[in-house]
Amino acid sequence: MMINPKNTLALLAISGLLWSCGSEPKQASEEQTPVEEVNEERSVADLAQADQMVKDMPSPIEMAILVKHAGGEYNAGLLNDVKRIDDYITTGKKTVNMGVYSADVGYTSLYKQTQETVFYLNNVRKLSDAIGLTDAFDQTVFDRVEANIENRDSLLHILSGAYDVANDYLKENDRMNTSVLMIAGGWIESMYLAANLGADGGRPEDIISLRILEQEKVLEKLLSVMRLVDGDPLVDEFEGKLSELDRVLVADQIRIGEGEDASVNAEKMEAVYVLIDEIRAWAVA
Repeated sequence: MMINPKNTLALLAISGLLWSCGSEPKQASEEQTPVEEVNEERSVADLAQADQMVKDMPSPIEMAILVKHAGGEYNAGLLNDVKRIDDYITTGKKTVNMGVYSADVGYTSLYKQTQETVFYLNNVRKLSDAIGLTDAFDQTVFDRVEANIENRDSLLHILSGAYDVANDYLKENDRMNTSVLMIAGGWIESMYLAANLGADGGRPEDIISLRILEQEKVLEKLLSVMRLVDGDPLVDEFEGKLSELDRVLVADQIRIGEGEDASVNAEKMEAVYVLIDEIRAWAVA
């Protein structure tokens, strides 16, 4: 069963994004729309555009489903250590790793690792409290998780609902930087898990590599939204690292052929994997 949670994270847009600088100056006698009204209309349009860019972006739960469907055995060694939570001091790092741990919750629950799911969900709850998202993962969520811990589909539905609550809160409180950091953390963790799905934590088969290359479209949307955030050094740093990954993903001749015969250039794909590993190591440090 594919879970399709609402992923729309409310995002503020920068006014003037679509401003055309090359228009002809109007005659003094021509009726003009007040500047305030123009700016308000533009802001509404920008908000809608930004929201559209990310509403189809996969949540950590959906990304975990992608990883599971790609194949590979469960590997607990790939997950971010639950004990590392105490290392995250700043709000930004807590937010990034709430996304990381959310992806790990999805991964453990899909593989029916009951105890690990509880551990990672507890970390998500602690971090959500720390960054002001207490209502998203309250005791009610934990009670429902415990009651459905052996039912994977119900569990995923409950977790998706919790993320909806978090998303709604961010929408109402205009916390765009929190939104993008959480999304980016979950995305890079999911890419890291997929990049190391091979035997003994090695690289995956070509069919999985091709799925990873397809994530470039998702990454483009994420980067577009990150560039709308002003004044957050961590968002800027994360955006810079992901931009480098985007450049590598779109490099020529990584994908070889089309359809069922498609494969990847192993050397070029390894460059993608190495960069994913490096960004993920930075995110969880």
